Amino acid sequence: MEQALLLFTLILYLMAFVSLITKVKNHLSLAFLWLAISTHLVTLAWRSITAGHLPFTNLYETILLLSFLLALRLVLWRRQVERRYRWIILMIIMGMIGTALLIPSSYKAMRPLMPALDSFWMYLHVPAYFFGYMALILAFIYSLIFLWQGKNESSSEAANLLRRLDNEVRIAFLFLNVGLITGAIWGYHSWGNYWAWDVKEVWALINILTLALYFHLLKSKGIKKAFIVILTFMTVVFTYFGVSLLLKGIHSYL
Repeated sequence: MEQALLLFTLILYLMAFVSLITKVKNHLSLAFLWLAISTHLVTLAWRSITAGHLPFTNLYETILLLSFLLALRLVLWRRQVERRYRWIILMIIMGMIGTALLIPSSYKAMRPLMPALDSFWMYLHVPAYFFGYMALILAFIYSLIFLWQGKNESSSEAANLLRRLDNEVRIAFLFLNVGLITGAIWGYHSWGNYWAWDVKEVWALINILTLALYFHLLKSKGIKKAFIVILTFMTVVFTYFGVSLLLKGIHSYL
């Protein structure tokens, strides 16, 4: 049932994508997108009810959650994302759902919450990080577009891109810090200390320190900003996938 729902969700996102790139009426693409989001939400609800907890606890579930947040961003705050860039976000969403469908079943297995995870702080810590990741993905897209276009920073189009980039970086930086702080409090309640130098904790701090460079540039050049965002995105991807799959620590269950 869950995989069928997820496949149907992917098809609806694909229809929204095709409607968007073929430049048919905007309301048709938006209608497909809302249908996709609705089935996506049903899939998350099904997973939560069946597993007995919200979909925060493993790699498969968090991929579904992050792609859902990205899709919500497209419809609830669509004025912040220009139409000509929306197809890129839809491609990322479809790629994430396709990845979720192809993930080995061992990563999709439903397991009862570990005692350390059964905490109020999980419902603050995990969403905070994923709101930060959502904004960072958009910042990454804007950085690539800025570098690809290679336009003079004084041009109106480049200035518009940099303004959007600044906004997304501020959101990402805020929520990454909230995630780290709530995680520290959660750690204290679960293990008796705020910081254990666990490998994922260290990389979460590296993400924040890397992105902090964005705010400390002596000369606020767009190219430097773009490269800092790309570097931060790479460290976050490693934290999200590499640390979870390759390295061992108290966060290995994710």
